[in-house]
Amino acid sequence: MDEDQIKSRYEPLSVPDFKSSIPSHLLGKLTDQERYLVETLSKMEQQNSWLILACLKANNAIINLDTRQSKVELWKERLTSKWALVIGGLLMLSPVVLKAIVEHFLKKGP
Repeated sequence: MDEDQIKSRYEPLSVPDFKSSIPSHLLGKLTDQERYLVETLSKMEQQNSWLILACLKANNAIINLDTRQSKVELWKERLTSKWALVIGGLLMLSPVVLKAIVEHFLKKGP
């Protein structure tokens, strides 16, 4: 598989446009300073919720990646263990040994 075609399973992070969620009829009686503070607090609440959600998604992605990496490390450890290398060496020598056995029995003849 080409590296350029590999897609991430995680979506890129994009910052939304935060707007005040306070109804205008509640802001009508406030002064300009109070209105600014209330609208800013409303935006900050939205930003805080968005940041917490983004952190939770990132944490889940990290846990997922760590789990997958641990599985890869376990397989790597199994494949590079002493006994795996011994068995691999024996498998590489088996055609030579098999050839010698067959030749021995063919030379012996009937």
